[in-house]
Amino acid sequence: MENQETFTPDPHQPHQPRLIEMDYVQGILTTTYKWAKFLGIMGFIGCAFIVLGALSMFALGNTLGNLEDMPYAGLMSGGMLGGIYLLMGLLYFFPSLYLYQYAEKLKSAIHTRSEEQLILALDKNKAFFRFIGIMTVVTLILYFFVFIGAVVFGVAAGLG
Repeated sequence: MENQETFTPDPHQPHQPRLIEMDYVQGILTTTYKWAKFLGIMGFIGCAFIVLGALSMFALGNTLGNLEDMPYAGLMSGGMLGGIYLLMGLLYFFPSLYLYQYAEKLKSAIHTRSEEQLILALDKNKAFFRFIGIMTVVTLILYFFVFIGAVVFGVAAGLG
């Protein structure tokens, strides 16, 4: 494999090889699929830890609401926190799955030199980024409403 930093096509060569057959591109795709697979697996492991956290919150039950040192602890029961953690685990699962599927299809495209597999891999990559993009927009909107709520709550507490 060539170890170039950038690809420059040869203008004197009348017919360029297909993209998937080029050594430089193969090197890039090989590195990409290895990192994508690693990050996908790490995402699944992170998901498992989030679900374990949810189960711990469910096990705590309502003991958080009975803490006298925390005046607003009653608003956060173990069941509610456990549900939030489960939702976070579910939301974290899908990008990990898309990233893992992207890596597997990319690996298949490299080994078979199949442009069809490369297209399927890129479709999974598109799904990954679409999901992350939507989650980012929703998170920013939630942050906005939480900020507005905190300001209103702070003003109300200051007046009362």
